[in-house]
Amino acid sequence: MNNKNFEHSALEADIERLSKEIGEKKNLLEYKKITERELIKRAIQPMIKSNQPIQPASSGTQSQILPDYLASASDEIKFQIEELVDSLFHQGIKKVIKRAQRASPFILDAFHDALTDKLHEELKKRKLI
Repeated sequence: MNNKNFEHSALEADIERLSKEIGEKKNLLEYKKITERELIKRAIQPMIKSNQPIQPASSGTQSQILPDYLASASDEIKFQIEELVDSLFHQGIKKVIKRAQRASPFILDAFHDALTDKLHEELKKRKLI
């Protein structure tokens, strides 16, 4: 994904919807103390509907896509998550989440964290949050 712009219509619609939802929540009192990254994570969590607890996103230098806690994960796991994130450009968030839900809970949670980080970066870049 190396700093590519989000350019496909399905993803553009998802970005627009998320930025609107996050903008509305930022103005509510109960969300004032929550970071933008956490707001993004909460906005996409209902789509993921994981029964597993969501681990906090990391912001390290290991990869532009993968959370830090995947540093010791197998190459296969890393590849699965990178491929899911890369698929966003072609399929949009909802379709890729459906694919991620068929994977293990660990893959789903890691994908959720990677997606949160990537969306946060893109929304900031576009000055939508």
